Amino acid sequence: MLKFDKNTIPYHITNLVFYIFTLVVIGLIYVYAFYPPLSDIATQDFFASFGLRESGGLLFFLLLIITPLLVLYGAIYHLFRIITFNKTNRTVSQ
Repeated sequence: MLKFDKNTIPYHITNLVFYIFTLVVIGLIYVYAFYPPLSDIATQDFFASFGLRESGGLLFFLLLIITPLLVLYGAIYHLFRIITFNKTNRTVSQ
């Protein structure tokens, strides 16, 4: 990423673009790499024999779910910072 001073508009814009690009790439990887095998094995038989090996796989896929949520949080944070840049909560009386 480009180097900008923190809390400036260009800093938040480049980080927002980076997070959105990363989210799109992660989404494409999930759709084309992880979804087809999951749709094939996610049957009643898979959940009937749930053991230690399946719980390890479940933790792996939990990480696969948490990662895009954190990237989405970063994108929303930078969008919020762009929208509220240099806006204060001061009222007229202050």
